[in-house]
Amino acid sequence: MEKCIKIADKIVALKTTGATLLRYKMQFGKDLLTELIKLEDAYKKGEFKTDKIDFELFFNILWIMAKTANPDIKPPVEWLDEFEEFPVLEILPKVIEMLSNLIGTAKKKLQK
Repeated sequence: MEKCIKIADKIVALKTTGATLLRYKMQFGKDLLTELIKLEDAYKKGEFKTDKIDFELFFNILWIMAKTANPDIKPPVEWLDEFEEFPVLEILPKVIEMLSNLIGTAKKKLQK
């Protein structure tokens, strides 16, 4: 799945593929599915509890999705430095939707 989102004044392409989970593990040394449980705790009934959001996790996931869409982007911290503003609460639902579609699609294929 590919989607363009607006972050501050920039349009950023995000993409998830079958390799997203592996790419995350290779880059950050952690299992993305396990990490997503942390985001799930911060998201209840369509609302985000900002005190429970692991921002490092969020930025890592977002960077992996951006890197998948554009292999030429800078390393995570340098890429994040390109943005003067970062409206996390606006972006997070879009990221979760894309990841849900990725995981949901994989789950449906396994059930067939």
